[in-house]
Amino acid sequence: MLIEVARRLTEGVREDDTVARLGGDEFAVLADGLGPAEAEDLAVRLRNAIIPPIHIDGISVRVGASFGIGWAGCGMTADEVLHSADQRMYVEKRSRSKGQRRAG
Repeated sequence: MLIEVARRLTEGVREDDTVARLGGDEFAVLADGLGPAEAEDLAVRLRNAIIPPIHIDGISVRVGASFGIGWAGCGMTADEVLHSADQRMYVEKRSRSKGQRRAG
């Protein structure tokens, strides 16, 4: 399942962007040069890319995703940018209604 999610994410980004699995079911996307609107559009495109069921050994599996967009400022470490994105992801998760919440 994770391989298919990674494939779908990779197909949804630009050629020079990077998709990386951080561990478990967490992925990060490094997309340089995006403004807030483009970053939101990218998050929507990636979420839509993973919505269709994934078929594994005759079983249909659905996954969900939460996205946190982080911005690198001058002098910030990679860990600081990831922490910022992680915090925004939790804000996004909490903002969804219970009907919109699923695994991921």
